[in-house]
Amino acid sequence: MLIPKPLILFIDAYDSFSNNIISLLETTLNASVRTIYIDNPSLSTDSALHKELRHYAAVVCGPGPGHPGNEKDVGIIRRIWRLANEEMVPVLGICLGFQSLCLEFGGEVRRLKGPQHGIVRRIMHVGEVERLGEDGIFGGVGEINATLYQSLCADIGQDSISQGHWQTLKWEPMKQCPDLLPLAWVEHDMAEENNSGIMDDRVLVAVCHRTKPFWALQYHPESICTNDESKKVILNWFGLARSWNSNYRKTQINLEGPIEGRFATRESLLSRSQRMLETALTNGCTATKKAICHSRSIDMPARVSVQLIVETILDIQEDQIILESSNANEKFSGGADVRGRYSIIGLDIKNCTKIQYTAGRETITTIHPRANGQLPQIRSIDASTCGGIWSYIAQYLDQNKLKNGNEESPFWGGFIGYITYELGLETIGVTPDSKGYQHQRPDLCFAWVEKSLVVDHVKNQIYIQQLAPENEASRVTAWMDDISAKLEATFLPEESYDPFAVTFSNLPLSINKRQILDKMVRMNVTLPCGLKLDQQNGMLTGFATATYTHQNDLWRIAKEMNNIEIAGQVIHAEVKNKPTNGLSKQRKYSSNTSTEPILKPNIPSSVLSMQTPNDDNYESKVLSCQSSIRAGDSYELCLTDQTHVTLATSPSTSTSWPLYTTLRTRQPAPFASYIRLGPLTYISASPERFLSYTPQTSELRPMKGTVRKSAMVPTLPQAQALLDIPKEKAENLMIVDLVRHDLHGVCGAGNVSVPRLMVVEEYKSVFQMISIVRADIPAPFPADLISHLSEEEVGQAEGKRYTGLDILAASLPPGSMTGAPKKRSCEILQDVEEGKERSLYSGVVGYADVGGRGDWSVNIRCAFKWEDEDVEAGGVQGDGDGEGMETWHIGAGGAVTALSTPVGEREEMLTKLSGTLGLFR
Repeated sequence: MLIPKPLILFIDAYDSFSNNIISLLETTLNASVRTIYIDNPSLSTDSALHKELRHYAAVVCGPGPGHPGNEKDVGIIRRIWRLANEEMVPVLGICLGFQSLCLEFGGEVRRLKGPQHGIVRRIMHVGEVERLGEDGIFGGVGEINATLYQSLCADIGQDSISQGHWQTLKWEPMKQCPDLLPLAWVEHDMAEENNSGIMDDRVLVAVCHRTKPFWALQYHPESICTNDESKKVILNWFGLARSWNSNYRKTQINLEGPIEGRFATRESLLSRSQRMLETALTNGCTATKKAICHSRSIDMPARVSVQLIVETILDIQEDQIILESSNANEKFSGGADVRGRYSIIGLDIKNCTKIQYTAGRETITTIHPRANGQLPQIRSIDASTCGGIWSYIAQYLDQNKLKNGNEESPFWGGFIGYITYELGLETIGVTPDSKGYQHQRPDLCFAWVEKSLVVDHVKNQIYIQQLAPENEASRVTAWMDDISAKLEATFLPEESYDPFAVTFSNLPLSINKRQILDKMVRMNVTLPCGLKLDQQNGMLTGFATATYTHQNDLWRIAKEMNNIEIAGQVIHAEVKNKPTNGLSKQRKYSSNTSTEPILKPNIPSSVLSMQTPNDDNYESKVLSCQSSIRAGDSYELCLTDQTHVTLATSPSTSTSWPLYTTLRTRQPAPFASYIRLGPLTYISASPERFLSYTPQTSELRPMKGTVRKSAMVPTLPQAQALLDIPKEKAENLMIVDLVRHDLHGVCGAGNVSVPRLMVVEEYKSVFQMISIVRADIPAPFPADLISHLSEEEVGQAEGKRYTGLDILAASLPPGSMTGAPKKRSCEILQDVEEGKERSLYSGVVGYADVGGRGDWSVNIRCAFKWEDEDVEAGGVQGDGDGEGMETWHIGAGGAVTALSTPVGEREEMLTKLSGTLGLFR
């Protein structure tokens, strides 16, 4: 007979680290955790609370924003300390829970002179003192270094003790709080300088009640930077709690009956959609025909730019989606993770089905283009009937999912698009300020992309792809032939079209003619009359042409040389003896192939107005943020502001593509984007990956800590030294802990890790500190159970599985753009930023493909414009000279902490703004 694990109740005060604590409890203890919020209405009466508590072996009162003296901030937590003996349960308070306990039993809660957020401190605890604390929660515990997240501290009278008596009396109950026993402190000699903002010499960080089973910690045992020694404290606490239950608890623990506490992991999006009406998804969501991924690979010369590919095959005046690793060919010491490998070009976007959703409107709009010039078919769906926009998207992907495709390609087809910051606010229950949100623009716009090109910059391959039924292979082949011909007419050496030439491709870039000829001799292949290695800008491209006479069998030679290995690399050989599809054989691929823009625009001369953030106003906003931090309402606030640039336009020219090609040249980045989709035009040189995932794993890559590359800071080691300070590391740490919380909420306890923490990477114009947080996505059922499940049971489990989309929805808005705790921080920022809409800035762009993969970047270093703000040339609002107008928006900002300075934050914002704004200057 299985003995159920004891239950622990976690009371959540809307913190962004709660799920990390739950994971710590479940992985450290032989226990299962359920959670409720501090304002749970079902527990508003004492009888309801008492009945609920009888299910649990212990309670944990968690951290959260605010002050323990405010009923709204602590809710149920305050009632826990006031339980009568008959209903009493063992309790561990953490942070806000700690402060609430101290306040309840005579202490005062005041502001620290120097708030400590994301700062790692040495914990001096009673377990380190001989003959003290051996039987308490610090018994047998060694040195603890722990992360603090606090603006407030408990005052139990410690300042009344003289320095001479401090070392002996600090472990005794104090007159002000005779029922509280101090267990741990963080201390500092104020005569010593520090760069951690420490301004308090004695801060209490652990207590217990002398007669009740109440313990509390002010530090964060779950933080990634708190050492493992702290786990012993959790083990000791639960051992003491269970011992107290056995010896003193009045009410029997009862696992039967209804329970209000819920698992911390959220219901999957697919499971939620299945609970809705079965007919809801017939409104434009069901797949019409089962498709497969048709794919073809062609070689391309090394260092070819995506810009050239785009301008070869696309009409740049139409809707486009381009996700580009524009720094793939950059050479600097940043390492492989800095340079992107793939670029994705969506094709035929104007004929893609599109899905749009505006936050707060509860209506999903699907737009299906129709042939022969007919107006598109537009359908509206009530989001509530299918579990919300995210469940709708998840179900759409599930109905079109594929298990097989080109294994070399990260994207086979599926959704590509954008998500605004405001949609992220909706996912965490924050309503966008109505003052800055008076329009019907989509906050989510996805195109269902069936035709695409994926550029593999490492293998120098282009994957031509289309989602289509298997029986349409001949039509797809004809389309691929046409795309291939256009690309080859651009890339192939002119000699490839000689009637007696064999073209070699995918050659090693260090190869020489002798290596090729020696291989041909060893294989007894006819030697050519001439052999030319193709070069551009003095560098080999990986292509070569061998010229023969008319007597030679070129097709046999190509067949013999195709897919052979030279210098450790498999090469390809083809006969291209005539241009196909009537295309000219004149080569377009020239020296202008890496990152140089073909069209050099004169944008600055078109600028009509430029509205940038006011220096004094921005510094005032920084102070306002710090006021909220000192009050305990936030640990970190990611403040932003926007610049608005109005340009004069003419009907004959478009500014967006020239702007993007200039941006990608000046600021090469792994997650650059050019998107014209619906009413939006968006350009980006983002260096920050937000989230990538496969069906089994996911990875977030928060970026916090920036140093501009300059003559003063030209090298990576110099940047590392500048960023190796408490302020910069604290900014990164707070977001890492927040991201871990988001991932734990989907993937569950013990499934989240941090393989890289606070690593500095080099980009063309800046150095950035990044961390990597990784999680395993839960399987629909344990692998060892599949042999015991029926086909129907397997199908049901698969239909309710978690996917990367669950993590995407749970992680918005990006923590690196909000602060922590996320919900309260976003509410504060709305007020500080005067209700202004961030829109695309602070949102994400990326893809979710039919193979269950996804890759999303954070929208920074970007500019965007909306169609409804454009004034057409000759319009009534024009200037009378036939010119129109368009307005571009550029966001920039930074993380404000207690250690920030207003001038420093303003300068950081301007540094981040300067790169994109420089397009218009």
